[in-house]
Amino acid sequence: MTGSPFSSRLVRLFGSSIVDQALLSGANFLVGLILIRYASETQYGYYVLAFNGMMLATTLQGTFISTPLVIRLPGLDADARRSWIGGLWRDQRRWTLAGSAVALTAIGLAWAMDALQPDALPVCIAAVALLAAATYREYFRGILLVYQRPHAVLAADTVYVAGLIAGGLLAMNQPIAATIALGGAALSALACGRLLRRALRDDMDAGAPPGRMREIAHVGFWAASGGVIYWLFNQGYSFLAAATLDLTAVAALAASRLVMMPVNLVTAGVQKQLTPIASGWLHELGPRATARRLALFSAILGTMTLAYLGIAWLLRDWIFIDLMRKDFAQRDVLFQLWAAVFLVMSLRDPLMLLLLLRQRLRLLTAITLGSALLSLAICYAAMLRWGATGAPFGVLCGELFYITAVLVCTRAEMRRAETAAGTREALP
Repeated sequence: MTGSPFSSRLVRLFGSSIVDQALLSGANFLVGLILIRYASETQYGYYVLAFNGMMLATTLQGTFISTPLVIRLPGLDADARRSWIGGLWRDQRRWTLAGSAVALTAIGLAWAMDALQPDALPVCIAAVALLAAATYREYFRGILLVYQRPHAVLAADTVYVAGLIAGGLLAMNQPIAATIALGGAALSALACGRLLRRALRDDMDAGAPPGRMREIAHVGFWAASGGVIYWLFNQGYSFLAAATLDLTAVAALAASRLVMMPVNLVTAGVQKQLTPIASGWLHELGPRATARRLALFSAILGTMTLAYLGIAWLLRDWIFIDLMRKDFAQRDVLFQLWAAVFLVMSLRDPLMLLLLLRQRLRLLTAITLGSALLSLAICYAAMLRWGATGAPFGVLCGELFYITAVLVCTRAEMRRAETAAGTREALP
């Protein structure tokens, strides 16, 4: 007997997507663990800051490009889709080269003016290489996910994971551990990107004219603004901690947050797969039915998160003392606060998709901005008073504000859509 289309998609979503994100989660956890155990706290702090910078770059790229494509591509024929993907790639390549040149020039000037620590110079250069390679990989990865081809993504990500782990192993007990690990990540992302591009070659017109980025600039700007502002309150705490406290505090925050990484990456993987599927639901079933299905995904992710957090809490002594060989001050409090943050995040991610797909991007940007400002303000004040525990406390406050605003606005959006539909039906 054949299952329903919804059941089939659900199985596919929680199949290759979960495997892929589990693979990425395991690799990132392993590399972080290696650096925690076998590198100085300063080198680990450098690695965390550089990796968070890479996440900002891929967030900016992904939201600016992928969000408009998810909305636009379903309505285009095959030739138009190939032209769009090829033209956007030429635009991104041009911007990546220009941005890398500007970044390297700024690093050179900072070095010449003695504004850069000697051990930070190679880290900065490796970070620029990682940013360029990561955006290359994420472009083709995002396109394949829009096309709902997770198996091709999984195959390429396996190569990325192998290289990432190799770089972490090479960094063991090295004085420039952060540089080696970041360099390994950059080479791995480059190799993965080439495989992803090869998988997409029949669906991309490499000779398509550039200029597509201008056509999506309006939608992309608001989507990217929301993504970057959200990054500020989700990841910006690490840079605030580096400025307010020190790299040791950054290392403690990152090590305790590392335990939550499987939740983060699984949620992100499901979100990327769920977005194009939810777009189809919205067109076929309408806002209210889509909201119900998104609420189901939210409940599933929340249940999975609670199960994982419960197991991790029971094993916390083994994780920190035996596995990481680190026993930070206020370790259990940091764990509890990060656990609450990631539980709220897992519930919130699917719920916000209705507003995103209805193109309420300015509203989402405003919500995210309010959350970010609240989060960073509380982070700063709380870190001055309580030290490192203030950072996750501020992030938690921002997340609670965010999910509350999303629920209120989603309910209003459903009422607005139903009122508009009723008005159209009443017209002769």
